[in-house]
Amino acid sequence: MKGTWRFLAATVLAVAAALALAASAAAAPWTPARLPGAAGKVYLLSASCPSTSFCVVTGTNNLIASSTNPTGGSGAWDFVYAGDGPWPNTDDWPTEEISGLQVQSVSCPSAKLCVAVMNKGNIYSSTNPAGPASAWKSIEVDGKGRNTHLFGISCPSVSLCVAVSGRRADEGKVFTSTDPTGGPDDWRAVEMTEPTEFRAISCPTTSLCVAVTDSGEIVASTEPRGDASAWRTIGAPGGPGSMHTISCLPILCLTGNQGGNLFTTRTPAGPLSAWKGFNGGATVQITGVSCLSSTQCIAVDNNGSVLTSTNPTGGSGAWSYTNLIPYAPPGKGETLEGNALFAASCPSSRLCVVSGARGQIFVNTNPFAPPPPAAKKRKRRKRYAKRPRAKIATIKLPFPEAVEEHRARVRIRFYSVGRARGFVCKFDHRRFRRCRSPKRYPVGIGKHIFRVRAIGAGGRRGPAAHEEIRIRKPVQVPRRGQV
Repeated sequence: MKGTWRFLAATVLAVAAALALAASAAAAPWTPARLPGAAGKVYLLSASCPSTSFCVVTGTNNLIASSTNPTGGSGAWDFVYAGDGPWPNTDDWPTEEISGLQVQSVSCPSAKLCVAVMNKGNIYSSTNPAGPASAWKSIEVDGKGRNTHLFGISCPSVSLCVAVSGRRADEGKVFTSTDPTGGPDDWRAVEMTEPTEFRAISCPTTSLCVAVTDSGEIVASTEPRGDASAWRTIGAPGGPGSMHTISCLPILCLTGNQGGNLFTTRTPAGPLSAWKGFNGGATVQITGVSCLSSTQCIAVDNNGSVLTSTNPTGGSGAWSYTNLIPYAPPGKGETLEGNALFAASCPSSRLCVVSGARGQIFVNTNPFAPPPPAAKKRKRRKRYAKRPRAKIATIKLPFPEAVEEHRARVRIRFYSVGRARGFVCKFDHRRFRRCRSPKRYPVGIGKHIFRVRAIGAGGRRGPAAHEEIRIRKPVQVPRRGQV
């Protein structure tokens, strides 16, 4: 009898252990947090988490937020407005002068060093990133102020940081420093020999950096501190199309473009043929990526969605797609509030942090676990299968002088209700053709008709959404929304 009881007890313990293991392997939800007051209205453009116990996010209005407990909710995040100026308090909306300042990118090689770049030519650095605004030192590295638009920075170690700028008054530059907390003379600028509008950079080691450009090109260097000849343009794996993010390891690089396509390679400094592209499930721009290992990567898009994978190079079927902030058009009398996500950072397999519009931050303590199996549904006849529906978001009309000079173009943004694999568009009497948002068309004076249909699984097309556009001379029709 005693042996029977021992057997039953052992069986119960084994079952309990199996249930606990299954529970730990289940996918954890994304927990939202939001910065308070006016900070809850900013766009959080970049994130860097050197460990699971420290994260920094940056955004518009020169805002820098930090947390020593990223999973602690909204109250666990502190924020400051870096630099000098009449910064707003938490109850007032920032002034127009301040709202144009953007801390575009941040990189924290450790919890004791963070370096950030902004769109007006300044670099911020701090050896106490969780401290007050005065803990952030601001320097101008190029002497050209707002004409040097710094977009990205990556610090593979505390003794090397590499930053890139877009082309405004120059050809695009790479800035390097072995003393990132020093003065302007501690940063060396190298101007590219060809027009290069850098948008992001990732340096997994001190001897490897890979950058992306606004024209969709990959630019790499195995000697980032060298001159312009040390940087090689690999090519555009997806053709022309803006890229705004990249994350690299020595054996893996991940980036994405404005069409929702992801691009990966196992040889970051290799040829263009080594880059493979596929649609990650998003129908809009990939805005942020982060790779923790060669088997754990995450991406976010500007439609409030997160994509995760334990096989990043495995094609679209290897990525899971979750929408955190569904798009909601404004109601009558309301203003349009964006649902975009802009950045992602994963210091371990047990923590990922993403940030986006309206001061929103989401954290997940088990982001790479497989999603729970979907409940079996009763099969329906094919003709009743649900199809995605296309919706027109905004239409930006041309200025009167553009109509008078016969160079008027209309820009139209659209999205889908339901998961779509793409869109087809038709303007006036032309035929439906594949397209992506935003779409531009040349227009003349008179009435025009735009139609768009979403393409679902199996190529099934949803019903057409249409809008009538009238162009007068001069244009008197008000804009439908901000684009």
